Amino acid sequence: MNECKQCGTETKNNKFCSRSCAATFNNQGVRRHGSESKECLVCSSPTRSKYCSRACASADRKKDAKLIAASNAARQARYRAKHGYNRAYAPGANKEIIKKIYETCPEGYEVDHIIPLSRGGLHHEDNLQYLTIAENRRKGNRI
Repeated sequence: MNECKQCGTETKNNKFCSRSCAATFNNQGVRRHGSESKECLVCSSPTRSKYCSRACASADRKKDAKLIAASNAARQARYRAKHGYNRAYAPGANKEIIKKIYETCPEGYEVDHIIPLSRGGLHHEDNLQYLTIAENRRKGNRI
């Protein structure tokens, strides 16, 4: 009689007493088929793909509000540059002062053109003012 390599019981077989003992003995954490296991990009749990679940996949796709706002601002700047809005500077405009006006705009306010660019107004420091977001949207391109 032989002894089972897994459980140590006596068996007529050369190595194992049953298929269950053979499977347990052979499956000791050594991967023989398929791809290596990876970590989920969101929660770091083991998975075979990028994400362990649909919830982690959708959580990874969600964008931060500030990132979305920056993306929108960049898109608007490209549109303005493409359609010639940069040519609206007044001849005597100080671009550094205008830049500083935009940089120091208080939270909850927007820089508004008193005479809108679409109505012939120029990009000049004397033509800029701070308005709340709601007031600026209400004003639109009116003078």
